[in-house]
Amino acid sequence: MKPFSAFASLPGRLLLGSAAALTLLACDPDNDPTPDSQPIVTNSVYIVNEGNFTRSNAEISLFSKASSSVTNKSLFSSANGRSLGDIAQSMAVRDSLGYIVVNNSNKLEVVSLARFKSKATIENLKLPRYFVAASSEKGYVTETVSYSTASGQVSVIDLKTNKVTRSIAVGKQPEKLAVVGSRLYVTNNGDNTVTVINTTTDVVEGTITVGDGPNSVVADRNGRVWVLSSGKIVYTTTGSTRVSKGSLSQIVPGQLTATTREMPSDQSSPGRLTINGSLDQLYYTYLGGVYTLNINEATLPTKPLIKRGSFYGLGVDPQDGTIYGGLASFTASDKVIRFKSTGAAIDSFTVLAGPNGFVFY
Repeated sequence: MKPFSAFASLPGRLLLGSAAALTLLACDPDNDPTPDSQPIVTNSVYIVNEGNFTRSNAEISLFSKASSSVTNKSLFSSANGRSLGDIAQSMAVRDSLGYIVVNNSNKLEVVSLARFKSKATIENLKLPRYFVAASSEKGYVTETVSYSTASGQVSVIDLKTNKVTRSIAVGKQPEKLAVVGSRLYVTNNGDNTVTVINTTTDVVEGTITVGDGPNSVVADRNGRVWVLSSGKIVYTTTGSTRVSKGSLSQIVPGQLTATTREMPSDQSSPGRLTINGSLDQLYYTYLGGVYTLNINEATLPTKPLIKRGSFYGLGVDPQDGTIYGGLASFTASDKVIRFKSTGAAIDSFTVLAGPNGFVFY
C-alpha cells in the first residue's frame, strides 16, 4: 500500500466508477485470502460490501490495521463456502459474534468472529436494515416491511436462541437505531420521528419529532442522543424538489422532545452520522465532504474537515480516530480511503462492490 503524497480534489459530486477519479487514489496489491485455519485477530476492520441488487454478491472484507492491508476481500464466502446474499446493509458486533443484516435476502446472518463461520441464520425478516444488541441476550433489527406501508417495525431477537420473539410497530421506513440506557431510539426515515422503546418491557414509550428524513443516530459521552436527518425531497415525473433542509437534532434521554438545528444549505442531504471513540466528536457526510462537530459546539460547521469525498460509507476508528470513507462505483473493485483525524489522506485500498460501512474490532 502506498501513502498519498497529496490528496488532489475529486469532483464535487463524484461520478461513481469514474476511472479518472480513481487515478487519484493509491492502490494496494491484491492479497491472498486468509486460510480458514488461521483465526481472525483483533486490530481489524470489517468492511461491509453491499453488492449489487439481485446479484447476491454481498460480502465482508477484512482489513488488518497492523499490516495496513486487506487480508481477505471475500471473508464470508471463503469461510462458509457460500454467498452471503443479496445486499449487505450493515454489520454489528456483540461479544464474539458478528451480526450481518442482508436486506434483500430478508435475513440476519450470525457469525463467529474467531473464524467467521456462520452460527445461525435468522430468516423471514421483512426488508431488514440495521441491528443493535441491547445486551448479550437481546437484540433489535429495523425492518422496512414494505415501501408502500405507513409503518415499519422493529423485531426483537433472542440472542441465545437466535429467534424473533416479537415485533414492534414503529414509524415509516425505520433505519438506524441506538440503545441508550434502558431505551432504544429508532429513526423513522420515511417521516420525521424517532420512536422510543423501553428495552426492559419492549413497549413504545413515545415518539419524538425531529427533522424530515432521520437516517442515523448516535449517543455521546453524556448520554445525549444525536439524530441526523436528510431533509425531504419530493419526486415527480419532471424532476425533484427539496421542501426542507437536512438537520441535526439533540435529545436528552427521558424526554420526548428534541432540539433541532437546520443545515446551512438545502443543496445536499446529510447522512452517515458517526462518533469518535471518546464520544465527543460527531462526523457526517454533507455537500460532498465530511464535516465534524464537537458535542459542545453551539453552531453547525460551515467548512468540511475533508473537502472531497462523496462517501457511500463512513467510519471513525474508536482507538486512533482514523477516518474511513468508502467510494461506491458498484464494480468488483471499489475503494476505501483512510484519513488522519486532521483530515489529511493516509492511503487507500481495494475492496468489493459498494463499501457502505465499517466495524472496528
